Amino acid sequence: MIAVIGENVIDIFSEADGRFVAKTGGSPLNLAIACALQQVPVSYMSPLSSDAFGDAFRQLLQSRGVSAGFPQPSTAPSSLAFVRIDANGQPSYSLYRQGIADRDYSAEQLIAALPADCRVLHTGSLALEPQDAGKLIPVLQAAKQRGIRLSIDINVRLQFVSDVAAYRAVIEQVLTMADYIKASDEDLAALYPALSLQSAVGKIRALAPEALLALTCGAEGASLYLGSQVISQPVIQPTVFVDTVGAGDTFFANLLVQLLQLHQANQSLTDLDLALCQSALQRACLAASLNIAKAGCQPPDKATLDAALLKLA
Repeated sequence: MIAVIGENVIDIFSEADGRFVAKTGGSPLNLAIACALQQVPVSYMSPLSSDAFGDAFRQLLQSRGVSAGFPQPSTAPSSLAFVRIDANGQPSYSLYRQGIADRDYSAEQLIAALPADCRVLHTGSLALEPQDAGKLIPVLQAAKQRGIRLSIDINVRLQFVSDVAAYRAVIEQVLTMADYIKASDEDLAALYPALSLQSAVGKIRALAPEALLALTCGAEGASLYLGSQVISQPVIQPTVFVDTVGAGDTFFANLLVQLLQLHQANQSLTDLDLALCQSALQRACLAASLNIAKAGCQPPDKATLDAALLKLA
């Protein structure tokens, strides 16, 4: 079982004819769905609104096999994001995040809702807002005390947080507890603008020396840092390039699913079979490539990914 804490956001896209189209989104929610499509039990633990958008999220999660883990709907509205896709297929966002449903929780509520069979708890992105750290961090600590592994996608969004310095401090505090970390080259450039990419990687690894770090670098592919080992995978070109929305979420979801199978209880990450880790990285990159070939975040299901992997071999 993988449990997920983090934002659910209605993404509003501007169409060429002037219409606005609303779609369900949010990095942690995307990851929860991508994991479930690989036939892994998933609990999405952040609150959903009682508004019409909240109903849409509930229907989406149910249709994808994700259980809604929070005990009751929130009376707060769903979060909104206006999304612009540039000429290179890269999204930018204008977010509305104050007084919204997925932030309407207490530490006690989430600790009580942690599934008994949870093996990995994932969070990151806007859940790392410093105003919420006082209630998120106790949940992460409680999970670690129960032997649950912690997954963090830092997914840095400096323009949407209340205090940039406090935000960096929260990220660094959370990373010290992490078992699995995902960052992009863009994340690290935003988090540590004075450092080179490799220096920033070194800083993250110093904070969590025993964690697995997955680093994505766009067209340059992805790498896993594991102990003294570095495993790399070139980018797998999509059949057609549409946009990169949800590509990182799809990548990390599929990597987590593989790690759930590979990383046994009480096993050190440095004892993992490197050949199997290479295969897991390739599968995650292929999943991201399949997502890029579609508009928005549309992760592949297990059958589609299995078939694509056979063609790649």
